[in-house]
Formats: sequence, structure tokens, C-alpha cells
Amino acid sequence: MVKMIPPDERSESTDSAPSVLDISDESVYWSDTDVSQSDGSNHPKTIHFLIEIIGATNLCMRDDDLIPNAISWKNCEMQPYCIVKRGFNVLHKTKKAEQLGCNPIWTFATSSIFVLSLPVKELASLNHEKLSFLVMAKQQGVQMIDRTNRSILLGSVQLDYATILSQWCDEKRVEFPLMNEVNEEEGFRGTLALRFRIATKSDIEFTHTLNSKKTKKKIREGSKRHLFAEEAVTKAVLKDRQLASDSAHDDTESEQSQSKRHLFLEEAKTKTTAMTDRQLGILTTEEDETIVAGSSVLNAISSTFRRNSCFDRNTGLTKFRVKPNPDPKQIEATTFMSDHEIKNETRQPSQFWCEVGSGNMGKVYLEVLSCHDLPNMDLGENWGNLTDAFVTAVCEDGVVQTAIIDDELSPRWMPWVKRAFCFNIKHMTSMLYFAVFDYDLGFAHEPIGRVAVNLSHFKQDTVYTLKYNIYNAANVTERTNNGAITVRLRVEVRNEKAAYIAALQPRPKTYVNVEKEKTFRVVRYTCFGEYDNEEDFDVTIMRSYVNEIFGYRRMLNYTVNNSIKSLMFWRGQVRVFVVMLPLHSLLFFCVGAIIVERPYMFPSLLLLSVPWILLARNRISRQHPSPWRRCPSFMHYLRTLLGASPKGRERIDAYEGWEKAEEYEENIKKQLEEKQEFAEKMAEKLQRLQELGDDNIWTQVAGNVIPMDVFVRLGRYQTIMGGILKKMRMVKIILSWEDSILAFWITAVFLVIGLVSLLFPWPLILTWTGRTIIWGLFGPHMKIVDYILTSKYKSTDNKVETSIIFFDRKEKLARMRREEAVKLKAAKCLRFGKFITLVPSFNLVRHYDHPLPESTARPWRKILMAPDLDEASWLPHQQLCGTIIPRPENLAMLNKEESEREKIQIKEQVQSLLKKENFYELSRTSANNRSTVMERSMVMKQSDNKAHTETEYAVVIEQSNVEYKSDKDGVDGSAITSSFFESKTEWLLSKNGVTEEGLEIIAHSLSLTEVGEISAIFQASETMNIAFYR
Repeated sequence: MVKMIPPDERSESTDSAPSVLDISDESVYWSDTDVSQSDGSNHPKTIHFLIEIIGATNLCMRDDDLIPNAISWKNCEMQPYCIVKRGFNVLHKTKKAEQLGCNPIWTFATSSIFVLSLPVKELASLNHEKLSFLVMAKQQGVQMIDRTNRSILLGSVQLDYATILSQWCDEKRVEFPLMNEVNEEEGFRGTLALRFRIATKSDIEFTHTLNSKKTKKKIREGSKRHLFAEEAVTKAVLKDRQLASDSAHDDTESEQSQSKRHLFLEEAKTKTTAMTDRQLGILTTEEDETIVAGSSVLNAISSTFRRNSCFDRNTGLTKFRVKPNPDPKQIEATTFMSDHEIKNETRQPSQFWCEVGSGNMGKVYLEVLSCHDLPNMDLGENWGNLTDAFVTAVCEDGVVQTAIIDDELSPRWMPWVKRAFCFNIKHMTSMLYFAVFDYDLGFAHEPIGRVAVNLSHFKQDTVYTLKYNIYNAANVTERTNNGAITVRLRVEVRNEKAAYIAALQPRPKTYVNVEKEKTFRVVRYTCFGEYDNEEDFDVTIMRSYVNEIFGYRRMLNYTVNNSIKSLMFWRGQVRVFVVMLPLHSLLFFCVGAIIVERPYMFPSLLLLSVPWILLARNRISRQHPSPWRRCPSFMHYLRTLLGASPKGRERIDAYEGWEKAEEYEENIKKQLEEKQEFAEKMAEKLQRLQELGDDNIWTQVAGNVIPMDVFVRLGRYQTIMGGILKKMRMVKIILSWEDSILAFWITAVFLVIGLVSLLFPWPLILTWTGRTIIWGLFGPHMKIVDYILTSKYKSTDNKVETSIIFFDRKEKLARMRREEAVKLKAAKCLRFGKFITLVPSFNLVRHYDHPLPESTARPWRKILMAPDLDEASWLPHQQLCGTIIPRPENLAMLNKEESEREKIQIKEQVQSLLKKENFYELSRTSANNRSTVMERSMVMKQSDNKAHTETEYAVVIEQSNVEYKSDKDGVDGSAITSSFFESKTEWLLSKNGVTEEGLEIIAHSLSLTEVGEISAIFQASETMNIAFYR
């Protein structure tokens, strides 16, 4: 490889990333100069290509290509970067890849995308330059004797603009082999992966923000504002499409629908700017701690000189100072309030809301009302220094935090403070996590407890006031109760049927990004609890795993014994009105009789046993005395899928069924304890018998020394046990209908398959299946099959080659997944922060959180929990999708549609320009050819000394007119001209005195082999015809 010094390295550093498009900091739109005015069309005169440099594969350096007197390079130590050039002009330069090696991946952090702009006329011309991608590298840690700090060219790719537009401008990943500096293949140099598409206005604005020379914080703020501006426009476009579809379906009111749509578009133009002015929310733990510390010091100083309570002589009640601050609208009336007044005021509708989340399936409205009996997490309780509580909530890709209530063990959040949130969800079975923390300056925020709420158990049009005990963890045996929390909740689903069907799809991985490490620890605790790392060895986790396995064994033993006794003795199992009937015993008896008489029905009945067990478990859950332990019924989901309207709104009073539920739980607990006590006594007696009858007389030896890697081994065993327990927990949430939607679909699928299988001819199927297995797989002919297979794969080279091809394909797919993951991580880190938490999609824990008896449910009234979200603050949507520039789902869809429209318009304009260029080129060629014909004809005329009139050229003029008309009408003019000229050849020879030798001279001068081919010279435009006549 020849040494190469990029021209831009003499003046620019490698880490800079110049932007191709020089635009201002304001929003970018197609300017008036970008619109063609000559033909009245709206096609842009400038093409904006959005180009992504994804990465390179298998880059290599060779010893003969090294800089002289330099130490040998190693491919694993280089740090490549890419330069984009047009001729000698540098258009863009990526930063060095973040990871060393020969397989670099470039992301937003290393300037992987840029916008290339060029006029359409230049793309349509035939003499434009090509676009070059140069992959360069510098080795890390190499001291070169040459002090010029040069880079080495690893390879280059040269692409044509027209080919990019016609073949690759579709966002698909394309790999190009790297060439040498003269664009020739010289052995294998690796590949470069690129993506192209037409850039939209939003793409140009975002790329300019990304490649601008600003700090990461300003880029992140600009990116968030840019995302929300896109969201506002997207809402207007989607609403417009809905109105358009409504008007299309309603022909009778088309004029009214069109006028309604027109009015909406006019309002959208005026409201979009106002929507983008919504307040950008910020997490409590993400705020600047210096400002928080200053306000805390001022509050501490002022608290020493102000009273926190007063006595109201009019009412005879003691009033307390409202925290964190009084209502700004009623400062005097809300500075001091009695305990009863504070409690009533807490339950009033919230004044300020915050919207978060990127889902479109439904919404979850959450209000944090109060906490109770929290432990003191601060020092100095005697001086009034108590817990400074705040609450963090996480649902899918949204994370929110309440305001801080200083020095309170039972804090209450008033309606005028930050406490109300709206989560946009995309999956009905998503979990809602919230946790309580003590706010600390300078140190990590101390966790108090957490709760995981299953949203699939709540109905629509119902407001739930829920009280939960908060615990430090949910995956260990011994967990601590650290108080309680009260929240208000409402679930809103746009289409329940569509939501249940969407639950069949795999649940996507959801990540939450934050900017500070302290916030990251808060979010992680909210999702996982205190013991969030189950891979490294921990004595508490290991002991909890063992206890949980034994607990499952005891529960299985108890359930199986009770079920067998209930089936055998025909005890009451299903409540019908007020009577418990043994319906399961009757069903089991009938099934057993069928299997005895018809054994071939066993496969169908085995399939039907799965929905039978799940429906029985659903019935047991539905019969629980406490309404908060009941799950939705199977018929509820079935009616919804069949289109029937669900039952009325739910109403649950405080302490409803509490006494019976306590008795029910105590009864189960007592039976389990009795069985466990009996098992322990039996184990002791067996151990005593073994000791009394011990007949071993050999010498006992001491055990081996504890190995050094004991904790590594225990950690590995703990990981294996954790994996097994997660599968057992998954079975548990299905059998207990904790995840009721998943349990419903499993029940429905097995029920349908079992009923259909009853129609199968099982005797015939089983007979021929057995014959196929025995005669087909174990017969003597398998010796011949073995010989054929052995001879086919006898060659070791074939095996190696086949395996190499297989693993190369797998490696390519794995690399593509890695590229997408790395790019998504960089995009999320750029926009939302560098600390990432995976939000669990399944609540696979040992203990589940259920509301306490004080909880209530009331039908929803629109005066409560019905905010105007257009006035609410917002937090950016963190669930991104898309290829080149990841965006929220709706934004990505609309941006792709806009890019495709621009692409079609540009292709049409390029084709139009290409036709004009070819037309002018043919016109110039035709003029030259006509001049040559006339000159040759005049020479022949003078040499023959014959008097001819202009009639001998009439055929030429007539032929030109035919050619012009045919070209104007879109007909193949050359074919018409050829036939016309051949028909007039005899007339030319006989009537006009033109000799055959003269025509041969003309044909020879034009390099034509036949006289008839002279017609090819008459392809002219209207302009050339006029010139010819003149």
C-alpha cells in the first residue's frame, strides 16, 4: 500500500467533523430558491442525501505498505476513521472509532451521519465527479521515526451520484469492497458498509445540530427540543389523516368533513408553534445540585426562625405548615392547614401534569398522594432532620419523579406540586414500578422501598386509590417492610380488542437513559430492588434461592394432595350461586372413562388438560374473598375479542372482604406450616434412625481445604439456579393468572387445538406414525443411507469449507445486530444520557405486591384525572426505532414517507433533465451532420457541372420535417426517416440528377456502410430546422 497523506490533515485535526451543509442554528426548511419556478412545479432544485457510514469489516495493513522506518503495525491496535471527498474537497470526516481493531463501528458519537447537498442539474450532467470514501487509520501507542504524524490509507470506495439515487437510496445496508488509491482491487482489503436516503427537513436540522461544534449538553438539549417539535407536527399530521379517512368513509357528509378538516389544518398551523413551547420536564435528581443545595440551606436557616405549626382559636385545631410550599394561588389560605384539611386537599385533582412515554396503545394516569410511616434515613432526628422523601416511577420507556418533601416521615404531595404523570404505553401487560427515596446532596440517594404494579388487573373508566406496603426487595426470602404509599391510578385503553391481540407479539426490550449516575442507581433500584445483581455470588440471594425451591416443593405437594383428595372424594370445587358443586370431579371421571374405553383419544385429551388446569386456577383466583387478589375472568377477555362491550365500571369499597380474606390466608398458611412441621419431624426421625443404625467402622478423614475459587464456583451455581427459578416463576405467573393476558392466550390456543384434534383419525395417525418411525428410521436400508452420508462428507476440506461458509453467514448477521445495538446505544446516550437501565418486561420475582384493604375503586368522573395534556409538561420519548436516525415510531414512519416523496420527485426531475440534455446533444450533432451533407452536396454539384434546382434538396427538407414531427409526438423518428428515404432513393436518382456516386461519397464521409443509412444524420430539433431553412 502506498503512503497517503490526506490534504485536509495539513489544516484540520482528525477529531473534527465538518458539516457539509452550512446552515444557521434556526430550523431548516426548503427555501424559496429551492423550488423550481420555470415550469410551475414544486420539485426541489437541490438534492440532499442523508449518508450514514456504518462501519468497516476485516480491515488489514501490510508490511510493504508501511511508512518507512516505522514499527510494524498490528491490525488489532489501529483506530480507523473515514474521510468523504469529492475530488480534492473534503466533505465530511468521522472521528476515530471508539474501539480499537479491524472491525470499527461509527455512531453518532463519532459523526457517522452527514448531509450531502448538490444541484439536480449537476446530478443529471454527464461529467460530474464521483464521491470517494477513504478509510484511514493511525495505530495507537506506536512511536514512528517519521514525525509528520501521517495516516495510512486502508482502502477507498468511489460511488456515482446517479447510481446512489437509483439503486441504494433506500436506507438498506450496502457493503462495498475497499479498493486501493487508484480504485483497483489489490487483494482483500475489507469492506465498508454505508446507508443512503433522501434527507428530509428534520434530518437536515438534526444532522446540523449533531455535527455542530457544541458541547454534548447543548446538543442533547437541542435534540430533545427537536424531538418534541417533530412530535407536535406528527400529531397534527396523524389527526389530519384521521379526519381524511373519516370523510372518505362518509360520503353523505363529505362537505362537512372537508370543512372540518380544513378548519383543523388552519388551527394546527397556529397551534403547532404553541405546542412546541410546552415546558420541558426534568427529573428531580437531574437538577443542578448547587441550586438545590442553596435552596436547602435557605430553607434550613429560615426554618429555625419560623414556626411549623400554629393553634387556630376559631376552630380549636392545631394547624401545620404545608410542605413543600403553599398554593401560589391561595398562599394565605394554604400556608397552615389542619391534618384533616391536608388530607382532603391531597385528594383534590392535580393542577400540573407531566406526559412521558412513546406508546400509542393507551395511557396510565398516576398521582402520588402520600407515604406513611417511613423510616428516618437522616441523622439528627432530635433536631428535626428527618427523611427528605421523593418518589420515582418507571413504566416502559418513561421515568418520572415527584417533588421533594423535606423532613417528613408521612409526607403528602399537594395538588399544586409535581406529583401527577401520564404514561403512554404500548403493551397492556406492562409493569408500573415506583419507589420511595431519601434525597441526599453529594451522596447517593438512599432507597426506602419499592412496589411493582400489574396494570393488566385494572379496568377502564375506573379510578383506583391504592395503598401498598413498600419493601426493600421482592426476590429474597427475608424482606423488610419500610412503610406504605398511597397512589391514585386510572388506565385508559383506546381499543381493548387491539390491545389484547397486540399482546401476542413478543415484548420488546425497553431501556431508560439518564444523565447522572445517582439517577441511574435510583432508576435501577426502582426496577429491580435492593438485590439487583443476581449473577455475582451473594449469600442472601443464594439462601433465598434455596428457600424458594423448597417453598415451591411444599406448595406443589400441598396443591397436588388437595387436588387429588378433592377429585377423589367429590368435594365442592365450583361455586354455582351459593352452592359448591364438584364439577371438576365429574369432568375428570368422564375423561378417565373415555381414555379407558378409547386410548387413542389420549393426545387430544392431553392437549385439553392444559386449558382445564388454567381455567380451574382462574376459578380459584376468582373465588378469593379479597377483590384485590382476583384476576379478570376468561370470559371477560373472550367477550372483548368477540366485540361485546365489557361489563360496567368497577366499584370496590375500603376493607371489602377483608375479614374473610384474612381468614382464608391464615387457613392456607396454617396448613402449610402444619405440613412443614410434619416434614421436619419426619426428617429428624429418619436422621435419628440412620445414626442409631450406623454400621460404618472406617476411619473418618477431614474434608478438603476450601478452594480459592469457591466464590467463582458459587457464583456460577447461583446463576444456574437463578435461570431455573426464572422459568419456574414464569410458570407461576401463568398458573396463578398473575399475568392474566398471557394466561388467557395460552388457555385459548390449547383449547382450540385440543377441540380441533378431537376430529383427527387418531388410530390411523398413531399406526402410520409408528410404522414410519420403525420401518423408516430403523430398517436395514439405513446401512446404505449411512454409506451415502459418510461418502458425501468424507472429505475434510468439504466439511471445513461448509462450516466456514455457515459461520461467516452467522458472523455477518451477528455483526449487523451489534451495529444496530451500538448505534441505538449511541443515539440514546446522545439524546437522553449515558447511563442505561433495562426495564423488566416480566415481573419474575418471588413476591407480588397487592393493594392493602384500605384501597378503593370508584367509577371515573371526568372532573378527576382528566388533564389537558396539551398544557402539560413533557419528557422525551425514549423508545426509538428507525435505521439512519432513530426516532419514536410515529415520527420515523412520517419521516420515511416524506423521504420517499422527495425521492420520487427528484427522480422525475432528473429524468426530465436527462431528456433535455440528450435532446440538446442530438441537436448539436444533427447540425454538424447537416452542414457536412450540404458541403459534400455542393462539391458534387460543382464537380458535375450540371444545373440543378433546389428540388433535389426537397427530399432532405421533407425528411427533416418528418423527423421533427415524429420526435414531437414521441414516435421513433429514425425508423420513419429510414423508410422515407429508401422510398425516395429512386426518385432522387432519376428526377433530380443526383448520381449514385455522389450518394456513396456522402455515405463514406459520414462513415456509413450503406446508402440507406444516410437517413441517420437527420435527427434534429425545431431550432435546427429553422436554421436549416434559413
